[in-house]
Amino acid sequence: MSGRRLVLAAVAVCFALTALYAFVRRPQHAFLVARGGAEWIRADRPFDLVARSPSVETVPFRHRFTNALPAGAPAVLEVQVLRALRLSLNGRVLGEVGPQEASWRYPRSFDLSAALVPGANELRIDVQNDTGSPLLLASCRELSLVTGSDWEAPGPSGVWQPALSADDGRHHAISDEFPDAWQGLRASWATFAVAFALGAVASLAAARGPRLRASQVRWGVMAALAAIGVHNLRLVDITLGFDAEFHFDYIRKVAFEHRLPLANEGWQAFQAPLFYLAAAPVYAAVSRVGPEALAMLAMRGLVLLVSLGLVEMVYRGARAAFPEREDLQVLATAVGGFLPVTVYMSQYVSNEPLAALLTAALVVACLRMLADPSPKLERASLALGSLFGLAVLAKVTAVLMLPVVVAVLARAAQRQDRSLSSVAVAVARFGVASGAIAGWYFARNWVVLGTPYVGGWDPSRGSAWIQDPGYRTPSDLFRFGASLDRPIYDVFTGLWDALYASFWLDGFLGSSAFAQAAPPWHYGYTVACALLALPLTVAMLAGFARSLRRPRTREQEALLFASAAVALYVGAIFALYLRLPVFSTVKSSYTLGLAPCYGLLFAWGVDLLPRRPAVRALLAGYLAAWLAFVFRAYFS
Repeated sequence: MSGRRLVLAAVAVCFALTALYAFVRRPQHAFLVARGGAEWIRADRPFDLVARSPSVETVPFRHRFTNALPAGAPAVLEVQVLRALRLSLNGRVLGEVGPQEASWRYPRSFDLSAALVPGANELRIDVQNDTGSPLLLASCRELSLVTGSDWEAPGPSGVWQPALSADDGRHHAISDEFPDAWQGLRASWATFAVAFALGAVASLAAARGPRLRASQVRWGVMAALAAIGVHNLRLVDITLGFDAEFHFDYIRKVAFEHRLPLANEGWQAFQAPLFYLAAAPVYAAVSRVGPEALAMLAMRGLVLLVSLGLVEMVYRGARAAFPEREDLQVLATAVGGFLPVTVYMSQYVSNEPLAALLTAALVVACLRMLADPSPKLERASLALGSLFGLAVLAKVTAVLMLPVVVAVLARAAQRQDRSLSSVAVAVARFGVASGAIAGWYFARNWVVLGTPYVGGWDPSRGSAWIQDPGYRTPSDLFRFGASLDRPIYDVFTGLWDALYASFWLDGFLGSSAFAQAAPPWHYGYTVACALLALPLTVAMLAGFARSLRRPRTREQEALLFASAAVALYVGAIFALYLRLPVFSTVKSSYTLGLAPCYGLLFAWGVDLLPRRPAVRALLAGYLAAWLAFVFRAYFS
């Protein structure tokens, strides 16, 4: 790395760390850090999988200790709570702190000396919180007293029992209703062996005959996805999915009331309107000739059709990035096109697949522009602007693509005449095109609601809600591994487990909070995918690292673009994870539009392997087994 790049990287890291520190220290963002040997503790109660209205919850914590200090000796207790407290010692109230004082950020000091007695003492701290579990951190140097497992709080039955560390008790009992990943893999070993053998033999045979083409893989993936969708059409409850019933409410408002609801007129009414505008005419037409249940099934068919389009975008992205490498096109299309997150999201009615399709189309357009040595900048900037506007109008998440799209435009303009004016003109055309398509929606929000966009978590919508856990700890940002054991709803353990379990399998059960109402997937295969996907993940990370080398070819620029897009989305999820400390903020489906990028990074990572027939056969066998498991997992 050159000195200039090293300085820029160091500045970027310092800026990111500074921004992160400022972010997590805001009063509304409960980022809990242990201090002075004390740890944050909570009552031993399971997390709830159901969102609920805010309500004050009070948990009493107590600690019994022996005092050996001489009479009148100072003893200062420092306390932090989430969010309000009432402290008493031996029945004597020593102080209170209200929730408005951001008492989780800074320790509050209480002098215990006036209420201390020689020998046995009982300290009690009642903690109140209206945003989730009440939590406590306390320490007293003079008494060698720190919060930990020797403190008590009432359990689910109301009986006093040892308190839990804020980092413990993250495993949810619902995951025990399903096999663990190793059990699933052991029970499916025959499928793995047969698929692996077929894939390896086919690879060896292809070395002596016609090789598999990426276009054939594309049609094969589409056929498999269509077979799953059609087969499951009536088997999977139509109301399953992430807020599916509220997406239907939005569609009905457009179809029958002929209006777009405002963000405060429904649980999902804050969503951008393109999917609902496209779905409403179909819904209304089918409702006129048949029961509404048939119209609801038609929406699932529409989502499936859109998901097939996403596979096409993955294929086209692979062709644009690897025009001379059919082998890498095959790998990128197979993995990027048949990601489990794509498969299960194609079974649920929401705006996510359409937003993913349009975002993926934007990705492909950028890849093609990077591959073209002399793009027609005027036409290309208008096309990118139009695609960007449509993607944002389908879901506002697509706005995250703005920096990388502008960078692609700037790179294309730089190739032509290296002038700032050409870059400015290209970006201006892009802005005009995107604004013409999507600007009206944000202008409407601004005029009526006073802001261009209202998020689902915004209290101004009048539908305040909370969800566990309600706080974050440093371990949440670094811990990983639970999703390799029991990936179903092991989303409380941290950011990376939640992303992994929702990317490589339906770890959220389509948002079902009860095992009895879970989608009818074959869960032995479903959970086994968590283990089988580990090499795929390593390959993607290797491709990401490899793409960071200094670009010298257009192929490398395309991979750098893919990595930048993935990094932007993961960074945005990271920020939302801290800002809104509930488990449902981390879903890989938010990145579904980057399916072409995931395929490219996987292929780029695999390209580091030796190009020997035996290695290729092993790779083909492994991929065949993984594809078979994904298909069997969701073919109900």
